[in-house]
Amino acid sequence: MNKSEFREVINAPKEKIWEVLFTQYGDIHVHNPGIISSNYMHKATRGELNCTRRCQFNGRLSLDEKITEIDENNNFTVVVTEHNLPFIKEMSATYELSSIGSMTGNEVAEVKMTSFVSFSPGFMKYLMRGQLGKGLVQHLFGLKYFIETGKTVNSSNYSEVFKSYK
Repeated sequence: MNKSEFREVINAPKEKIWEVLFTQYGDIHVHNPGIISSNYMHKATRGELNCTRRCQFNGRLSLDEKITEIDENNNFTVVVTEHNLPFIKEMSATYELSSIGSMTGNEVAEVKMTSFVSFSPGFMKYLMRGQLGKGLVQHLFGLKYFIETGKTVNSSNYSEVFKSYK
């Protein structure tokens, strides 16, 4: 599995980030501009161990993910259980939250996402790595923007929001 790490500093306490990232697990489309819709599966209503969600990227590409490990308010791991993404064999990710102090009286935390992906055929990692990385950077920026402003970011407004907010 190929490993990549991405980080984003968010002007919020890690408990607030946990609420959006983990507890509202099935609503990732609200803060991930690459996902047009998401929903809980199997009658789940919030993030918890073994909870699954379906993420729709466009009219034809989607994946299902399951929470497989949790350390409350600190980290959790998701594993892709089903997908139709081309050239991708397996995927998983771990999100880690850390308090890093305060700025102007407000708490600040960091989200570190470690992504694990395997490809078939294997050489596709060289062609797909940049595209996948770009999507994960957009996801974490969207999370930051949503938590700090309460506004959503999507594929149509991402470029404008990124230029004006960063």
